[in-house]
Amino acid sequence: MAGTMPAAVAPVSEWWPFRNQMLVTLAAMKAVGIGVDAIQIGTLRTDGMHTDGTPTFIAAMNALLQCQEGGIRLEAPAIVFSSAELIRESGVPPEILAWAHSCHVANEACGECRGCRKHYETLEDLGLAPY
Repeated sequence: MAGTMPAAVAPVSEWWPFRNQMLVTLAAMKAVGIGVDAIQIGTLRTDGMHTDGTPTFIAAMNALLQCQEGGIRLEAPAIVFSSAELIRESGVPPEILAWAHSCHVANEACGECRGCRKHYETLEDLGLAPY
């Protein structure tokens, strides 16, 4: 899918079909073998443009995991927050936050893709100048 045009059903350009479903399933496969009873997924309220970042998806995957061997729970503790709200709540200092980027096209921040733009918007929401 990388390097190709997004699918017609893609809500945004960086969408990968069934990504979180696959990741949760793979994590559960490992977790059940080592006695883990809960998996936490990092999704935010603002990830709701991706169906697999919504409370409905989390509840459905949780129900599926709960009905299988091991009864693993799926939790999304940050789903009530935006990026800026989570950063404020966590107390991550700006000098640590400066290490972060979420570029969708390169290993270094390109500054142009949707991930980089979203990062800059979060910095602005926090009252920090994009760097």
